[in-house]
Amino acid sequence: MGDVNATGLRERKKQATRRDLRRAALRLAAERGLENVTVEEIAAAANVSPRTFFNYFSAKEEAVLDFAVPGPTPEARAVFLDGGPAGELVEDLRVYLASSLPEDDALPFAEEIRWRKSLLEHEPHLAKRFMSAFHATEAELAEDIAARIGDEPDNVRPQLIAALATAALRFAMRRWVRSEGRDDLRVLLTDTFEALEQGL
Repeated sequence: MGDVNATGLRERKKQATRRDLRRAALRLAAERGLENVTVEEIAAAANVSPRTFFNYFSAKEEAVLDFAVPGPTPEARAVFLDGGPAGELVEDLRVYLASSLPEDDALPFAEEIRWRKSLLEHEPHLAKRFMSAFHATEAELAEDIAARIGDEPDNVRPQLIAALATAALRFAMRRWVRSEGRDDLRVLLTDTFEALEQGL
């Protein structure tokens, strides 16, 4: 049991270091422009060494494009893939995506979204790379949906459902950021998915 706890603690520390590096990179890049920020400055702002930075990211561009939302937990993914009738698909998708949202520390998460939005508006080349990464994540979701409904990932239905689900998540997050983090993101996501289900 001790080994499991130690492994969990190490993983949480690694996730915290990655988050701190991402946040430092985003904040500095949003304030000054990415070309005016060095890896050394990002590392110093996160209270780690440049060597530690390169343990997590190969370049500062990779740090600012790192997803604040890491994706569904393995447990949520397993539950989704084992899912029940197709009629529960929309609700199961909501739970699946909600598992990737932060449990606490919500305001810093909203701050990251604002920094990234500002950065992407001023750095179009990064916007293309970010969307490419986002589409890759959407494709992974389509694969899980295809496995759940017994379809092929390249077929229209799993791809369309994945596109709608990720659009719903983005919409809920935009509403949340506009509320400056005061609203409950999970409630907004639930409202959005209910509207989506009614629409479908």
